[in-house]
Amino acid sequence: MAVEVNMPRLGMTMKEGTLVKWLKREGDHVKKGESLAEITSEKITNEIEAPSDGILDKILVGENETVDVGVVVAYIAESSGERSTVQGEAVGNGKEQQEAKGPKTILEEKPLSGLRKVIGERMAESLRRSPQGTMTTRADVTQIIALKNDYAEQGHKVTVTDIFVKIVGLALEKNPVLNASIEDNKLIFYKSVNIGVGVGTEEGLFVPVIKNVETKSVLDISRELKALAKKIKDKSINSDDMTGGTFTISNLGMFDVDIVTPIINPPEAAILAIGTTRKEVVVSEDGTMAVRPITTLSLTADHAVMDGLPAVRFLTSIKEIMANLNGYLV
Repeated sequence: MAVEVNMPRLGMTMKEGTLVKWLKREGDHVKKGESLAEITSEKITNEIEAPSDGILDKILVGENETVDVGVVVAYIAESSGERSTVQGEAVGNGKEQQEAKGPKTILEEKPLSGLRKVIGERMAESLRRSPQGTMTTRADVTQIIALKNDYAEQGHKVTVTDIFVKIVGLALEKNPVLNASIEDNKLIFYKSVNIGVGVGTEEGLFVPVIKNVETKSVLDISRELKALAKKIKDKSINSDDMTGGTFTISNLGMFDVDIVTPIINPPEAAILAIGTTRKEVVVSEDGTMAVRPITTLSLTADHAVMDGLPAVRFLTSIKEIMANLNGYLV
């Protein structure tokens, strides 16, 4: 009797998944719970596990094919005697090419699939559907660093990103036009502030969402981000963890990057990128000079939702909050 192997649902909103790679071949003996294939959906990579012991009798869905949740991708047959496994060497996706094509020598060829394909399609769709423009300003992070150190003295390991999430949440409450999206030809403005945070990995970029930032403290945000980062590392992140965002932050402060033009995470209306922090000589209004830690803030906004002035006001709000953190967070 054959047992169905189905495309699993990785989260409540998942409708389809892409089978990236088969880890077993037809004829292989498998045990219940053993990984059969790698799949992706909405930037999430996971594995299909064998529902029972037996032999992988028939594969119905090929690598890099996308099918709906619940679709049968393979059958496992009950083991009956010593069935021989399929012999021969499979051709790998990253097969090295030793031949030269024209003047260029190819090191490697592999299909655009899985997580890279999902990210590429989403970013291309973002640029296709919205007229995007980016503006950049510089901001003093003196008080953010001081607050981070204060938390450290209290035994709390808080990151600059944790603090920025709260600052951006406060700025979005003051400028709700940026806490918006376009869906079904409608402008939708949100009361809840759900901020996605870009997390880079070797596999690609993940954007887990901190929901209802307006109700949470910096410590709440810090704990939640750490938990989500661990889920990404353990490959247990699901689509529910990465959906429902109303705004996105991408902090590149740990890299030697000053200015970036981030692409909006659809259907959101804006995204903020934070550059590296550098010590600079700053001249105050009274003419005195001081060395300050300065970062760059790059805001990409959808001009179908807003013009330049609301975007400028939003950046101004962020800088005002950064300059008076005690007044806003204490």
